Amino acid sequence: MSAAMADTGDISRARICIDFGTALSKAAVCLDPTLPLEVGVKPLPIGAISGAEHPLLTPSVVYVDGGRLYFGPVGFDHARRGVENGRDPLLSFKTVLGAKNLDEALATKIRPSVDPTGTFTHRDILVVYLAYLDQLIAEALELAPNMPPGTALARRRYTSPVWRPGSGIEAVFERIFNEAAAISFKLGRQLLSIEGVSIAQCRDALEKAAANPADGMLETGIFEPHAAAAAALAFTTEPTNHVMVFDMGAGTTDIAAFEFDERVDPPTLSEIKEARQCSALAGDEIDRILIELMMRKAGIEKGKEEEARATRIARLVGRGLKHELMRTGRTALKLGWRTLQVRAQDLQEDERFRAYLAALVRTIAVSLQAVVPRAEAMGAPVVDIVLAGGGAHLSFMPQLVQKAGESINTNVRLRIGPLSPINPIYEGIDPILANVFPQIAMSVGGALVEMMPAR
Repeated sequence: MSAAMADTGDISRARICIDFGTALSKAAVCLDPTLPLEVGVKPLPIGAISGAEHPLLTPSVVYVDGGRLYFGPVGFDHARRGVENGRDPLLSFKTVLGAKNLDEALATKIRPSVDPTGTFTHRDILVVYLAYLDQLIAEALELAPNMPPGTALARRRYTSPVWRPGSGIEAVFERIFNEAAAISFKLGRQLLSIEGVSIAQCRDALEKAAANPADGMLETGIFEPHAAAAAALAFTTEPTNHVMVFDMGAGTTDIAAFEFDERVDPPTLSEIKEARQCSALAGDEIDRILIELMMRKAGIEKGKEEEARATRIARLVGRGLKHELMRTGRTALKLGWRTLQVRAQDLQEDERFRAYLAALVRTIAVSLQAVVPRAEAMGAPVVDIVLAGGGAHLSFMPQLVQKAGESINTNVRLRIGPLSPINPIYEGIDPILANVFPQIAMSVGGALVEMMPAR
């Protein structure tokens, strides 16, 4: 932190970016985009405040139980105990953020398996969850070292899975942030309590916030691949003119490509629109394939009560099963007195998984076909393929991208690797963040990036 900032507490150029991941939420602060990266940009330890497994990640979970709402890891624990009662947590907010008809999606009631009381709409839950995140961010800023006074009042950004032209505030999200700020102020640290918050208190807070919203300090939304590309270019030691982001999250795989032009001042990062894709070939689909494979191997019949119970349990732990399988070559799911086991070879031989990989290769190839000719036309020797999101560390990802590249006849080299310090071109990233940086890259890049112009 600069001495001037430390002395004056000047936060006029500071901004905080929130990434509502399908599985995990993250946040980062940029104190000043003109400061050196190691000083000016910091991920926030919201997971440390929420009690999550990783200090920088907190589960995107809300759970309704016994007339109360529970958030994050506490909600997840309640969800595990609710399996026997046919209950589900609300695991993702990104489906709402990316909806084509946003007003309709926000007004939709939460399904009964999540909210049996029929009290809340998706908008209600998003507002209350954002208030919960606001409390996490406030405490994380107090925990983080060398934060200037008043950083909690910095402008807010959020990452979005869809590109909304222009860089101004969208009225619908401004209103959501404003109401969340009012609820955060009213309920305070109670939102972080293991006791949760009563439905009556939430309903009352929502009604009062709608009538008298506060200032949520929202600046803008950031297109997620744009944020990842900005982070890649900020931290790379070998910048290129063309960057394609392959962001595999839990709910969607987003692909987008950008041209970096440093011949102008300031340098520009422009999207190659023809390369943009949003696909359901994502982490959750791998989880579904893996879970169904385990059911078949165990002889569990579809439509039976045992299958419904097993599926509900597996939804809560599916990501852990997948990562254990990729890391160790085998995984197991305990289901009462039974243990369902599967090996990596079983998954590799599964017809559905093979079809999934083939479809993903074709999807990647379509985007590459929009990027590589532009690199050739500029005489650029390299296109960076940046692997981001929770799927960045899946062992088969680089090979899939390489296979897609082989379908294109070109001399342009594809430099494929995760947005992580384990990749030698990103040595500027703190090595401590090696395993987590692909997941926090959107919040980090979203905090530091300048806006793309409307096109």
